[in-house]
Amino acid sequence: MTARDRIRDENLHAGYGEQEILRAITCSFVPGTFTGIIGPNGSGKTTLLRAFSRVVPSAGVLTLEGRDVRNYTPSELGMALGFVPQDEERPFSFTVMQVVLMSRYVRASRFASLSPGDYARCREALEETGTAHLADRSIRTLSGGEWQRVLIARALAQDTPVLLLDEPTSHLDLAHQAEVLSLLRRLAGAGRTVIGVFHDLNLAALYCDRLIMVCDGRIVTDGTPAQVLTAQRIRQVYGADVVTSCHPATGRVFLLPVHAAARPPGAARLNVTVVSGGGSGASLFHFLAGRSFVLSAGVLATTDTDYLAATALEIPCIPIPPFSQIPAAALEDLRGVLAGADRVVLSAHPVGPGNLPMLLALGGVDPSRLVVHLPGGRDFGSYDFVGGNAAAAYRGLVDAGARCTVTYGGVLAFLDGHAAGHGGRGP
Repeated sequence: MTARDRIRDENLHAGYGEQEILRAITCSFVPGTFTGIIGPNGSGKTTLLRAFSRVVPSAGVLTLEGRDVRNYTPSELGMALGFVPQDEERPFSFTVMQVVLMSRYVRASRFASLSPGDYARCREALEETGTAHLADRSIRTLSGGEWQRVLIARALAQDTPVLLLDEPTSHLDLAHQAEVLSLLRRLAGAGRTVIGVFHDLNLAALYCDRLIMVCDGRIVTDGTPAQVLTAQRIRQVYGADVVTSCHPATGRVFLLPVHAAARPPGAARLNVTVVSGGGSGASLFHFLAGRSFVLSAGVLATTDTDYLAATALEIPCIPIPPFSQIPAAALEDLRGVLAGADRVVLSAHPVGPGNLPMLLALGGVDPSRLVVHLPGGRDFGSYDFVGGNAAAAYRGLVDAGARCTVTYGGVLAFLDGHAAGHGGRGP
């Protein structure tokens, strides 16, 4: 434990009755941070918050401000820790103000009435969550989103150094999500320890300083959003394919799901190499990425949008510096990749003296394994910047028997083995 740890747990186990949910959890939380707990459904995220707040029993080390949380009296715990559940039953017709005022009784002397300061603090919490206009409304008349913001206001009015929130934005619209999470960030910046459970990974990445990913009751990884939210780890934990990128406005990592097309059980996964350049392959990479092929790319300059797309999709390629001749070693690597591919897709792209050797290297590929994508309305000559040599090389591949298609559907049909033959003459 460090002197700054506000919550610390070590080898923590927790669950419900005979069912153990959390297994050997170890982590700590310091003041001034906003931490997101993420993971698939049933992974133990909510149970972890409930263990912190003593809603479920736990075994192992669990301290709050250096003191065993199990030794806190209910009033002491209420002054140290605020908890916002996913939802809460509304059996009685309390007003919104009455519900928020309940948070202040933990600070009042026994049998004492609430003070004007308590009322003022509750009105402030309602203002902070945009619910002041609801103060006199019955809680049974509120929408799900309004009720969720009232529960957050109640926790804010509690004025605890630790705030625990279980899916705090699940019922909120876009504007209120931004308002509430921005408020939580400000509270963390002012010194509070804020811990929230999130299903929306992009919201967690945008607002949290740190993410803890859990799966099957154990911590998988713990770090900054960029460290935690990698495509490989999302695939491992969630079973989903995503593209990770850096948001141009925020500088934060964000995720985009990749459509995964269904394939027959047991279908072989083809090794497919896409040779492209000048931005011609980026959309093709995205088109093929969710279709269970094992993809690789050819030689790509590190400033090429094809390189950026391949990197985001975690498609291996052979990177080279921009505006340079392709090194002999890179060409040798390309020949090795082409030799190991079951199918090769050539996306027609501009060819100059620097990348002509890459196009010529395709002459060593069995034409029956090669498909050329030539967008409609273009001919090979429009990509030639080497006095006809590139157009001749393109046409030579097709004349030798490579398939030529103007659509991505044609590429996919070839790769899936549904093309009506592998020959044909191109433009």
